[in-house]
Amino acid sequence: MKIGVISDTHVPIFAAQLPPKLLKKLDECDRVIHAGDFHAYSVYRELASRYNLTAVIGNRDEFPESEEIPERQVIDVGGFKIGITHGFGPPKGVAKRVVRSWKDTPPDLVIFGHSHQAGMHEIDGFKLLNPGSPTDTLSSDRQTYAILELDDEIKISIHDLG
Repeated sequence: MKIGVISDTHVPIFAAQLPPKLLKKLDECDRVIHAGDFHAYSVYRELASRYNLTAVIGNRDEFPESEEIPERQVIDVGGFKIGITHGFGPPKGVAKRVVRSWKDTPPDLVIFGHSHQAGMHEIDGFKLLNPGSPTDTLSSDRQTYAILELDDEIKISIHDLG
């Protein structure tokens, strides 16, 4: 199974729309995960109508319909438990705060966003993935998304849109 992972799209703040190159890559996936900060409900609707979408709310998702999107969730895909949250507080140290928030129910992988900085981390035995932002050119010099490939293990790759 192939899963596209994005976060912090912030449309229309950082871009007028989702990058066409990103959508083309997500079209190749069986499922899409968004770790929050759509910014506009129209982005959530577009992704939900186009893909098998699993999403969480971010700190900048202040549209009225945001209550229909959970703050965090765990999905079971291909025998793996994947936790999804946005993250909170200052961007520096967000990965450690995310780990603390999952201590009671550790999934096989935790996906988070918030910092706009793509990366894979392992903290206190937790595997973490931040896909970065596919639209932010201010906080990061890279516009990124991630791909998960699930078979007998979780294979993670981070890709630049540039």
